[in-house]
Amino acid sequence: MRDLILAVYSMVTQGLEGMMTATSPIGTWPLPPGNLSSGEVKLRFVRITPGDLTRGFVPGYHFRILLADDSDAGHINFRVGDSEHVRVCAGHIGFEIWEPFRGHGYALAACRAVAPFVRSISGEVTITCDPDNAASRLTIERLGASFVDEVPVPADDPHYQRGSRSKRRYRWVP
Repeated sequence: MRDLILAVYSMVTQGLEGMMTATSPIGTWPLPPGNLSSGEVKLRFVRITPGDLTRGFVPGYHFRILLADDSDAGHINFRVGDSEHVRVCAGHIGFEIWEPFRGHGYALAACRAVAPFVRSISGEVTITCDPDNAASRLTIERLGASFVDEVPVPADDPHYQRGSRSKRRYRWVP
């Protein structure tokens, strides 16, 4: 599995001459464009997270979700690579909107904003949510992601430790 993840990292970093890059503990990565936005939302790239391959956590891009007045409404992550943790629990895309900003479609706008960058790296990605998270389900379905299945969360996964017992998985072609 580790070799598969490293192969994905290699594919991500090859053939991207001309793009701005960043060096992280796991190598050189393309920087996302600075103008990722959709509707009232703009994304601000914060960092590349290194992941932890020993635990199945892949590296990824971390963005703040900002509104037109620069209010911080939450964050969105794009995880790059493949592991059981990503396929079953975390997904390639993860988002959180702070409580005072919920109910305005900002998560959907953030997903649409990050879509061109995701598309430049991967043809399709997995997005997951807990079955009882109606807001995330609605966001993912409005995004046009296709429901794949509902799977149990492995007992050794951090999501299980936080109370998740199953995940709905969706396939999204950005």
